[in-house]
Amino acid sequence: MEELLDALIQLALDKQASDIHFTCSHGQLHIQLRTMQGLIDIDQNVWKPAFFEFLKFHARFDLTNPWIPQSGQFVYHDIFCRFSVIYNHDIQTGVLRLLHTQMDLKIEDLTLDVSQRQFLHQLTTIRQGLVLCVGPTNSGKTTTLHAILHEIALNKRYKVVSLEDPIEIDDPSYLQLEINPSQGFTYECGIEELLRHDPDVILIGETRNSYTAKMVIRAALTGHMVFTTLHAKNGKESISRMMDFGIAKYELKTTLTAILAQRLYMSSASSKQCIYELLTGKELRYVLENDAYSPTHITLDQAIRKALIQGDITDKQAELDIQDLKG
Repeated sequence: MEELLDALIQLALDKQASDIHFTCSHGQLHIQLRTMQGLIDIDQNVWKPAFFEFLKFHARFDLTNPWIPQSGQFVYHDIFCRFSVIYNHDIQTGVLRLLHTQMDLKIEDLTLDVSQRQFLHQLTTIRQGLVLCVGPTNSGKTTTLHAILHEIALNKRYKVVSLEDPIEIDDPSYLQLEINPSQGFTYECGIEELLRHDPDVILIGETRNSYTAKMVIRAALTGHMVFTTLHAKNGKESISRMMDFGIAKYELKTTLTAILAQRLYMSSASSKQCIYELLTGKELRYVLENDAYSPTHITLDQAIRKALIQGDITDKQAELDIQDLKG
């Protein structure tokens, strides 16, 4: 089974997949890989339902109670693997997420756009405020924020602390706290503990509910520099999402420093590149006051289109994203 696990993860890495999806039904195991081009099917007869059960054992599931949703984790070389399973009637579905926990992060590696790199460097010098990094799953949000925090931590002027679920990228240059609900260390508890560590710079891994959103605002209002991720289509939508969480517009006007909306694509050099929509300063104030972009603002779909025209990216998904963002 170890050889089968090794082969499957290597296949996923070769395809640059972020997740491995399993469907186990009627004695068959169907496998898909989530890549930057979407889900792709693996036509195979090597990995059987017994392998699916092995993954449960490897992730330390409670095998005496197979009918309830469960999740667990294990480490494969330098890759953190998080495995979750849901059972429904005679079908079991599972997802194995692959997280590269050891990465040498540099802002210069995030994007080919010089002006955007300069802006990201500027964020490392700001003392107080709130930065939202927004986009769908697998758009590079965590990578962007860790690259920024890494540079801040290397300067050794400020104490940097993160709260994550899970820690996706290990970085010994700053303190990282990981959510562990089984030990009572939830996001709610973790945020309170984090603030007691006298941090200057805070990363909240994800703003996922009203409580987290309010604590993010509270931390920014009390003199901290706060970074967090949010699931939203673009910069303007992220403001609406925060207001849906109960955050008042005047609180956003007081705390919000910048919004980074992004997508991740393959570049012409066969490496991954982030394309950003940057909302800050006058452009950000315009959106907050008018609930619309200013006529001069470069939207995310325009930034993606520019990168395609310049040949910075060659990903077919980019055209689909442009249409989605315009819709």
